[in-house]
Amino acid sequence: MKKWSSITLSAAALSLLLSAAPIYAAPQSMTAEAKIEASSVSLDPAVEAQLTKVLNKLSGSTKIEFTSVDKDANGQPLFIYGKLSGQIDAEFNQQYNPAKKRVESTSIIYKSSNTNAVIGAALANKTAAFLKTYDRDHKFKTEAIWRVYSPYQDNAPRNYWVLWGNNQSLYIDLDQGNQISASMTYSLASVKAQLANKANQSLKTLGISLTKPFEYVLREKTGDKKFVWNFRDDDDNNHVVIGAKTGKVWEIQNLLGQDWTNDQDFAKSFAKPVLSKNQALSAIKPKAKAVFGIQMKGYSVQIKKNEYIFTKKGAATITGKINKKGKFYFLQMTPVNGIRN
Repeated sequence: MKKWSSITLSAAALSLLLSAAPIYAAPQSMTAEAKIEASSVSLDPAVEAQLTKVLNKLSGSTKIEFTSVDKDANGQPLFIYGKLSGQIDAEFNQQYNPAKKRVESTSIIYKSSNTNAVIGAALANKTAAFLKTYDRDHKFKTEAIWRVYSPYQDNAPRNYWVLWGNNQSLYIDLDQGNQISASMTYSLASVKAQLANKANQSLKTLGISLTKPFEYVLREKTGDKKFVWNFRDDDDNNHVVIGAKTGKVWEIQNLLGQDWTNDQDFAKSFAKPVLSKNQALSAIKPKAKAVFGIQMKGYSVQIKKNEYIFTKKGAATITGKINKKGKFYFLQMTPVNGIRN
């Protein structure tokens, strides 16, 4: 998790943000289109029109000033920076794709003191209600709020608000009914020893000899669907997900158990099932009982390359992934109602 000490973003920082999770917000009512101030950079009128159109869509500012541009080797604009002014001042970053002639992403950065004003009363109240269930210790402190629109990226969310804090983030996904998700980093020492012991023991249950020590714990919540502790190392080679309410283990991962060398090796290795259905059921039964507390009687299995999906009508689904030796390096339990807490 990273603390953003400055609201002026580099291209690398912008790229990092767009790969992160999101926050929630409601569509803002728009005022008249913003007027372009005398800018300190020169942009092609067609490009400037596209950039301005998106900014007008996302903000209620009345003035736009483009302040700097990072260009590619052919002199075409790639990253554009500027300022918005009006009732609420802000800074912005936009990424432009010269080849496709479109605005790939826009991020508007507001001061945390303007949070309620920019997201509106309805979202402010919804965020406050969410934090009452998520952050009872009142540790979440907003340091900056960003409005992000990245319609062409592969992963969701693409249209959201994000409230940043020190090792904290809260996202409002506008395309998913303003669904809120949040993440906060805790040190291992600050979490109950019982939980840490459960996480370590669960990781050992996979039987992968090589592991990485956990380095911190994330407290994660997404609407009413997920509320968990996520023990992990910095590269997420290992993680164990435990319910914040139930104390149940929901997921274990140890990527150090992967033993193929490349995509071609993977395809060749799992062209045919490494484990038969009976072998897979035999291998999963002791692990499912030890980790998830589930007896696998009556379960059937589907095989998709190295992924084994164990199902039973009216019961939780168990998903496992194996390496070339047939050892599980990933296990996940999904309850019938899909809620993990």
